[in-house]
Amino acid sequence: MSLVNRIAEQRKIEFVVPSLRDPRVMLFVALSTWTILGQEVLYFNRSTEQIIVALVTCTLLDLMLGLITVGKILIPLSGAITGLSLGILLESYDTHVFVVASVWAIASKHLIQVRGQNLFNPSNFGVVAVILLSHGLATVTPGSQWGGYFRYAVIIFIIGMVMMWRVKRLPLVVGWLTGYILMGLLRMAVGQGGLVFVLGPMTGAEFTLFTFSMIPDPKTSPSETSSQMGWGLTLGILDGILRLVELRFSMFYSLFVLCAIRPWFGVVNERFLNLIAAFGTTRVRVPSGNKAG
Repeated sequence: MSLVNRIAEQRKIEFVVPSLRDPRVMLFVALSTWTILGQEVLYFNRSTEQIIVALVTCTLLDLMLGLITVGKILIPLSGAITGLSLGILLESYDTHVFVVASVWAIASKHLIQVRGQNLFNPSNFGVVAVILLSHGLATVTPGSQWGGYFRYAVIIFIIGMVMMWRVKRLPLVVGWLTGYILMGLLRMAVGQGGLVFVLGPMTGAEFTLFTFSMIPDPKTSPSETSSQMGWGLTLGILDGILRLVELRFSMFYSLFVLCAIRPWFGVVNERFLNLIAAFGTTRVRVPSGNKAG
């Protein structure tokens, strides 16, 4: 009997199917619907071939690396979400860019981990990596899609907020939007454009996809409500700072940096909350012996 067969017999391979309650199921369904509507109705004008290339590359590689690293056949739900996100977000005349971005994204999920959890959001990692390393071959699709119809943006935003409530990531998105708006008003105050300039991107497809698909990734975002609000607010502030210095693709860089420091974010947030709790329970005591005679 060959060594390979012995290893296969000794190591039973488990087949893992995600639960229907898994937040990624709803994200995948929503993103798939978004992609179809975007191509047929919402004027995304993306290459169907490139979307399929990204989707197939991500799902196959996610399946293979899952089998190699943990010895399990995992339904590549995360890979599918990553592939659809990259297919919609990235823009390049070279289809090879989508293959490379997909490989970087899924490789980061399986190979860059802290305490058994992937450190970076795969879609975000792929976008940032390909922007920085492709020497101008790739960019992020313009935010002004929807065919110029503002009502599409409003409908998508409402549906997105309901979806965030269902997947228990609403405080995260509220924190992000709060930080973004506050920093936008600050940018207005220092003369960096008017209201439409600083808040207009919120109506674009790029911002909406980032908000309702990339940020709430359950594997790379906090699960506790208090941590979610702080995480989202920090992300909005960091994005605003990068926009103040006029750095392009600031949202993606901000999330990349925040994910990189995520192992320490929970510790700092917990200590801060403990400090507030300790301060709130402090009472001023008056000695009982000091009574007026």
